Amino acid sequence: MATRSVPDVAHGGRAPPEAGRRPERGVDLSLSVNPYGPPPFLSGALRRAAAEADRYPDRRQSFLAARLARRLGVGREELVLAGSASELLRGAIVGFGAGRSVVLPEFTYGEYARAARSVGARIRKVPMPDLRLNPRRFAGAIPRRGVAVLANPGTPDGRYLTPDALDEVAGAAEERRALLVVDESYLPFVRGARSYTGRHDSALVVFSWSKVLGTPGLPLGHAVGSPSVVAALRAQLLPWSVHAAARQIGLAALSHDRWVATTLEQVRRTADRVRARLGSASDAHYFAVDVGRAAPATAALGRQGFWVRDLTSIGLPRHIRFAVRRPRETERFLRELERLGRRGARSRH
Repeated sequence: MATRSVPDVAHGGRAPPEAGRRPERGVDLSLSVNPYGPPPFLSGALRRAAAEADRYPDRRQSFLAARLARRLGVGREELVLAGSASELLRGAIVGFGAGRSVVLPEFTYGEYARAARSVGARIRKVPMPDLRLNPRRFAGAIPRRGVAVLANPGTPDGRYLTPDALDEVAGAAEERRALLVVDESYLPFVRGARSYTGRHDSALVVFSWSKVLGTPGLPLGHAVGSPSVVAALRAQLLPWSVHAAARQIGLAALSHDRWVATTLEQVRRTADRVRARLGSASDAHYFAVDVGRAAPATAALGRQGFWVRDLTSIGLPRHIRFAVRRPRETERFLRELERLGRRGARSRH
């Protein structure tokens, strides 16, 4: 089936840098990555990558893949690396959903639907009352021989589904010979969370390295699934999508567990304080907040140097989403958000 032209998806709240222009000053809370990144080992990894720039990368990244497979406790044939988690997610949706049905949560990452539309898939959206996804309801909507995609934790809601809760979804996918794609890009930010990796043959689990490393400009992703699913997914990926820099960053990250664990715990502690202050149900380090009207609130916060995500583009015109930064930046933002709320309350009376 021919790929169709589909509208672009809005991302983030901060304008990208342009050549010849000074970078914007402010705090970007629309970016849900580790605020302590990039890691200190990045410079060494990039120097090593520069020494490899005169040759094509190994298409399967055999050395990095072997080390990662051992770390995850999976077989090499169950793992595939790619230039980003988004590439893997798109490859799964395009490869398994073309001309079929794709079921999604009502509110979620916009690239899932964009990929499905590009290959003429029929999209089913499962309602999320109070921004909460019911696993049983989602399981019941899974199409025969189609694809079901969900983020865990969810986005923008930040709620985490345990492996036991996902088992019902995966079981329904297996019964209907469908593929369940679980996007765990933000899972490490949830305290005590367990990956669904290796739990069920009907599930493909996708992970983003750039989120935990704070390196969105140097993405890397991997996916784990059954050998047959991984082989089919690999056929959808571009050759050499894992370039030398991504390879070296991945290898360095596997040798620096302490930095990753320490910084992620700092992020979780900041998120705990925000969660208590807002009374939020999010389990992750990002929060969807009802501000009445998202567009003017986003603009007002931007004028104060705080970039947040306006969720109007995914059907939530009252909500913004923000992720925690380092403690002082997060506290400054919360004070501004509270002032905005007080001004809004006065304007309604």
